[in-house]
Amino acid sequence: MITALTAQKSVSQSNCERLSHMPNRLQQFSALAWLTAIMLSPEALGLQGNIAGASGGRIFWLLTAVVGLHGLNIVTSSWTDEVGHLRSAFGAWGASIIMLAARPAVAILMATATLVTAGFVFNEIFVYWFPNFGFAALLLASVLALNLAGRRITALAQSLFFLTSLTGLAVLTVIGLAGAGGSAPNEPLTAFGSGLQTIGLAAVAFIGYDLLRYTSPGLDHRRARTLVFIGLASAGLFFWAWNTAALTHVGASRLADTSIPHILAAKAIMGPSGRLVIGVVVIAGACAAVNFLFQAVAQMMTVLAERGLMPAIAGLSPSRPWLPLVTMTGVTGLLMAVGFAGSDWLDTSLRAGLIIWITSIGLSHLPSLFPGTRRDQEPVPLRAAAGSIVHLALLVAMVSTGVILVWTDETPVLLLRAILVLITIAAALAAAGLLAARRPFSRRRKASHPKEGVSQ
Repeated sequence: MITALTAQKSVSQSNCERLSHMPNRLQQFSALAWLTAIMLSPEALGLQGNIAGASGGRIFWLLTAVVGLHGLNIVTSSWTDEVGHLRSAFGAWGASIIMLAARPAVAILMATATLVTAGFVFNEIFVYWFPNFGFAALLLASVLALNLAGRRITALAQSLFFLTSLTGLAVLTVIGLAGAGGSAPNEPLTAFGSGLQTIGLAAVAFIGYDLLRYTSPGLDHRRARTLVFIGLASAGLFFWAWNTAALTHVGASRLADTSIPHILAAKAIMGPSGRLVIGVVVIAGACAAVNFLFQAVAQMMTVLAERGLMPAIAGLSPSRPWLPLVTMTGVTGLLMAVGFAGSDWLDTSLRAGLIIWITSIGLSHLPSLFPGTRRDQEPVPLRAAAGSIVHLALLVAMVSTGVILVWTDETPVLLLRAILVLITIAAALAAAGLLAARRPFSRRRKASHPKEGVSQ
């Protein structure tokens, strides 16, 4: 009798332990879905195809180098308190500018570009009579509704978008590699750009993981860094396999010279069926990217409000930050309505935002070069001397990447103007936010620690 009860108790404890691990596994899967969202967007897939065409058979080594760069960045970066880390070196206004210059702009511009692309794909592949801008507006409204429904619903939707897009690309990759026999992947570099430009674009294609601290606040810094490193490495291997399949069926020159390399590759691999599969991938990837950017930027604005860098109204209802979400949705809808999605200025502005983003990643290592200015007590996994060398190398690498992308751009003057415009807007917003945060309504709300990483 006692033996039976003991055995039953042991089984119950074992079941409880297994159930206790389920939330952690779901949280880890959700984190992977968040951090790879931008990489699965239509713009990223097109960029990766162009990079594969420009690099040819050297795509594996290029991706390995880029993943190593970003992996080293995440291992050495401050995870728990981004605001305090930047504020210690750049002050309140400087920290706000760095955080506002790229991320909100990229969220709005990429949402405009990706959703309109999804609309065109839906119109041309699935339902010819449905207006493409109407479908883009429907997706935009759906993403807003998901984000206003709460973080749990948003995370579940993100996992669904991620699985749909990943499954479609995986099917195309497996079939493409199994039936490989097209053009050799080791063709010479084409006119897509110089080797330096290709390296810089490859580095930009993997950004976005630094926003995971806002979409997965329950992760401590060790687990977050591990997940990001695993996610980046897995994404690098996956996109190497996908682009290898694309190279063998389409060839480097065509991939490098088209704006839709992923669609050409899908059609070459599976014919009309591949066109349908890539259509689903594009739509799901667009939803994943916009959902991620809107959620992450909205939570970032909440953190800025809680730290006194934005008016308190921006931090109301942290689980449903309606003001940043509605603002980003409204600006995106306005850009769609005025036809900004079809202009060259959209592409230029988006490139400017991405260049500022990767440059800001480099600037985030500046406080670590002067440990005396750091306010966070997060343990750094590197010794002081070696750590300073690594931080300096990452600072130089990321900033140099931005400089290279401007230097090798086809319209560098316009690109510099766009960068200046985005920084000016960010500076004005940061100044207005700091002034508004000092008003009576903001002072009535107590400042609290940021809801990122272990700080919650």
